[in-house]
Amino acid sequence: MNNVNRRALDITLAVEARAKYAAMLSAEDRRRICALSSQDELVALLARSDGWRQAVKALPAVGTTEEQFSAALDQELLADFERLYRTASDTSKDFLRFITLERELKAIKAALRRLAAGGAPAAPESALNAPAGTHDQELNRLRDARSFPELVSLCQKSIYGPALRSMQLDKKTGLPVYAEAVLSLEAQFNRALANYLRREYKGPGKNTLIEAVSFRADMVNVTYLLRLRRFNTPPERAAELLLPLGSVGADTAKKVMAAESDEAAMEVLRASRVGRWLAGLGGTPPERVAEAAEEAYYRRVIHGAPTLRTVYAFLTLKENEAAMLKRAFVALGYGLSPEKYILQ
Repeated sequence: MNNVNRRALDITLAVEARAKYAAMLSAEDRRRICALSSQDELVALLARSDGWRQAVKALPAVGTTEEQFSAALDQELLADFERLYRTASDTSKDFLRFITLERELKAIKAALRRLAAGGAPAAPESALNAPAGTHDQELNRLRDARSFPELVSLCQKSIYGPALRSMQLDKKTGLPVYAEAVLSLEAQFNRALANYLRREYKGPGKNTLIEAVSFRADMVNVTYLLRLRRFNTPPERAAELLLPLGSVGADTAKKVMAAESDEAAMEVLRASRVGRWLAGLGGTPPERVAEAAEEAYYRRVIHGAPTLRTVYAFLTLKENEAAMLKRAFVALGYGLSPEKYILQ
């Protein structure tokens, strides 16, 4: 397939992604969520929304559990991805497969977190009637791994296999240190993605796609640095942990780590190459800064020229919206207002 045909398919794919974006929650929907007082009310609101109606239709109207709610939203994210994937050209599919690798990474992290806490695999949720696809089943097997050796075995042919096999294990627990394991796995994913985009991707709009992916790497790096400085991480170590593709460099990392406060650290970041996307976020909690910047950036991408990066922008925004709804659901379960967890 030549570039002209690939570009035509990418435009069709981007238009479909833009239509799905239009069905996401509006500013008014978010204001309504901020005023809710129960988890049942949130489920009812989503049942009336265009973007999440299918996700929650199988949930009980009363007494939905956190596991059921989270699984329903994850199933909708997967369904959106699969619909777009089927429309994509072969070249675009090669790139979109990294979305499945990212989901695999999240399943591995969930397993490691559960094993570290001594938890058993989650019980199947009978309220969710949608049949699990092959990829769903693979992710469930990863999430439900009963031991670290089993997890390593399941990832034997995965890009994460080498990283898992090389991890140092605690002699008492038989597990790696969770934080270090996560950083190693995320670095493995991002190296593979960076190598693919720079050396192998041959589709149209390569530079703009790299820019869109690089922006997300930058926001992950911003989150890392703001988190690591609270643990007095040595500046050199923080710089080593920066993801490839991003533009936040070692000098910026060292200045952030040396800052006397979170606000001073934010000033350093605002003066960096990603600073313009952090402007106007002074009242945003540090843990939400990257997500707020992503929302501003990827909304702009959505309304730009229709290319493969439009699809990447939609999938990122929909995933972030799901994460926001999960936070709101948990807050409501504790009798808290969801307002502080909703980006408006």
